[in-house]
Amino acid sequence: MKNLRQCLIDCDMAMLRAIAEQRGIELTTNRQREVVEQLAEELVQPESIADILEMLKPQEREALESLVSEGGRNKFHLFVRQYGEIRAFGPGSLERERPWENPVSAAEGLWYSGLIYRAFDEMEGQTSEFIFVPQDLLPLLPEAEKRPPAFVVEAVSTPSVVRQGDLALVQDTCAFLSYLQNEDVKPRRDGSLPRHDLERITESFLDKGDDTERLAFIHHLCQRLGLVHTSQGFLKPNPPEAKRWLKAPRAAQLLALQEAWRDDPAWNELWRITSLRCEPTGWRNDPLLARKKILEHLAGCPPEQWLSLSSFTKAIKESDPDFQRPDGDYTSWYIREVATGQYLMGFQHWDQVEGALIVHLVTRPLHWLGVTSLGYNAEGALSSFVTTQAVIASESKQSLIRAAEIASSQTPLLAMTRAEQLRSFLITPWGAAFLGLPGEVPAEAVPPPMVVQPDFTILAPASGSLYDRFQLERVAAWQSSGEPYLYRITRNSLASGLRQGIKIEMVLAFLKRVSGGKVPRNVVSALRNWDKRRGQNGKFRNSNVKREA
Repeated sequence: MKNLRQCLIDCDMAMLRAIAEQRGIELTTNRQREVVEQLAEELVQPESIADILEMLKPQEREALESLVSEGGRNKFHLFVRQYGEIRAFGPGSLERERPWENPVSAAEGLWYSGLIYRAFDEMEGQTSEFIFVPQDLLPLLPEAEKRPPAFVVEAVSTPSVVRQGDLALVQDTCAFLSYLQNEDVKPRRDGSLPRHDLERITESFLDKGDDTERLAFIHHLCQRLGLVHTSQGFLKPNPPEAKRWLKAPRAAQLLALQEAWRDDPAWNELWRITSLRCEPTGWRNDPLLARKKILEHLAGCPPEQWLSLSSFTKAIKESDPDFQRPDGDYTSWYIREVATGQYLMGFQHWDQVEGALIVHLVTRPLHWLGVTSLGYNAEGALSSFVTTQAVIASESKQSLIRAAEIASSQTPLLAMTRAEQLRSFLITPWGAAFLGLPGEVPAEAVPPPMVVQPDFTILAPASGSLYDRFQLERVAAWQSSGEPYLYRITRNSLASGLRQGIKIEMVLAFLKRVSGGKVPRNVVSALRNWDKRRGQNGKFRNSNVKREA
């Protein structure tokens, strides 16, 4: 940064006279260059510095110590946000108003004392305005210990209502790929999926709470990872990449989705917050920057401990308020509040924009990705009461029990009806691994085999190979999701497999492998009989294979 002489050269005569008067210096000339030389010499004298330090008000002293502790400079908007404005005056109005006699803030008091100045400089690749102490004046001021802002998040008790962060996204990504394999899905011009496909795809999802946006999220991640491509106008799994992902261990499958989201500049959460309407007037935000900062703050929280979401948001506001606006610009982003239509410009609307973004990240993408579990109030949080014993199934030992309870009750997790009931979050073992925190993810146990039953139904364990389940869905119709997944071999499902080039003997060999060799005789006989009796066009004649329900 500049030295004192360079700073004074940038000042007009009215400002130089104001500094001289405030510091009790009698000027010996009216020539600007000579005044600069006189002040540059006298302002650094020990007696002059001691006198002005003695005159500082408590908040002015605090502001100066804060600046010194930061190495003598800070971003201008951060400094004045904390220590008040520095009003702009022209030379004539400055001499008339004499603001140094009654400064409106600690910052303004320091400004007219000649201790701080303003300039533009580069930081982290961006040009920003700084407030600073001249480099030759800084060593003459008392040292101040740098105190990093405390990042304290309140711990809370275990909530009575929980939405578990788990591996549901992995399971539902497999269901998405299976649907694309078996159906002809033609994307719209904007790349989105037709409404009837959206509804049919989400029928087989474990998590039905956020249908449209969550499915769009899965679709986007699949494109990002190259798991899907367009073939002859239809969206289809991309064989080599999809196969590689489906065959990977669960932890690797989830990590691939997490990293694809973390590094993706195209998925812009700010523009997806339902309470806000971002207007495309030329301004741009950087979703990668905001995401990186929030993940850094999450990494400072203890894993597997329930934490207050409002406290987490408040801690970021106090320690890193400009996490998505490093230039401190709160006036040029055109964002309306949907409920009122009001433009949310100015730092006073931080909670409605930045605060809403933090909540959105924690409760939607990070929750979908298994990083966070969410805690709610018992009253009014769900349209159907869901306890910690009835949450979306994951693949830890405890959640297998919960999954079984869900399967037996057939009660889906319904959508939240009052967002304000959300109170807390917890970083899961999967989240701790993603954030680089200590802890271990649940070990992958050897899954039980699929069960092929005489009525042509097949039970596929949720912990089993996704690649095997993907292959199963080519010849068997999905019936229900959970632990286990339920499928049924039908005439239509077999015909669909046949159109994909699958032979009956291939189906039987597959069923034998995934069931540990336990395929009922009647199933084997029925499939072989059907293969013998079907016509050249692949249509069924007489067969014991079940018709489509």
